[in-house]
Amino acid sequence: MINKNKRYKLYEFVVEDLGLKIIKGEYKPGDTLPNEEMLSREYDVSRGVLREATKVLVKKGLIRLKPKIGTQIQPQREWNLFDPDVLIWKFEAGDKMKFLENIIEVRWIIESEAAKLAAERGGEEEVSIIRSNYDNMVRFLDDKDGYSYEEYIKLDIKFHTSILEACRNELFSQIGYTVRQALLTARQSDKKDIKAQKETLPLHLDIVNAIENQNPEAAYMATQALVYEVWGEIKETISGSGFAQK
Repeated sequence: MINKNKRYKLYEFVVEDLGLKIIKGEYKPGDTLPNEEMLSREYDVSRGVLREATKVLVKKGLIRLKPKIGTQIQPQREWNLFDPDVLIWKFEAGDKMKFLENIIEVRWIIESEAAKLAAERGGEEEVSIIRSNYDNMVRFLDDKDGYSYEEYIKLDIKFHTSILEACRNELFSQIGYTVRQALLTARQSDKKDIKAQKETLPLHLDIVNAIENQNPEAAYMATQALVYEVWGEIKETISGSGFAQK
């Protein structure tokens, strides 16, 4: 039975449990889910709740409602891998090292190009926001007593999001935002000490300076250097923790 004491709606428990089971392969492509009556008993929810969960899973591309057949599991090629929930489930269910490698590869492409476009297209206000977000990171890391890894990550994501927005391409920005949301879960592999975060500040500053100076190539290269540094830290952390086997 699902835990109903958590702070989200009943149908979301069903969505998460079924989503993970599908991605783990407990239900395979072409399989049909048990009928509504059986699932309602299994999760101790009404059929109305179950139908809400089904709608969500259809939108995520994990299942398909087929007349006279039932609710059928979709092949992986149909899954919406840019859906934040699907990304997180992939992370939780599979090879975490491979997942992180894929995320870093996407960051390498998306964020580098976004920084390049921000340097070309960013207006005065947008560039000012990027600089302000960087300054906030610096001030936060200067306050040793007030340091919190979770708060730092929020500031870091805000910084990178402002670059995505400055590139003035809403589709580009949405893809980058989705990847960043997935990293909120995936970055549990990061080094969580203030020294490691401070070491990346010069790389962040290089990006800011390049965007301010309207130097697209420098912004591109600076972002690639930052992502490369982060990937090195992740691999080092994972190799020393056994994280990849969890």
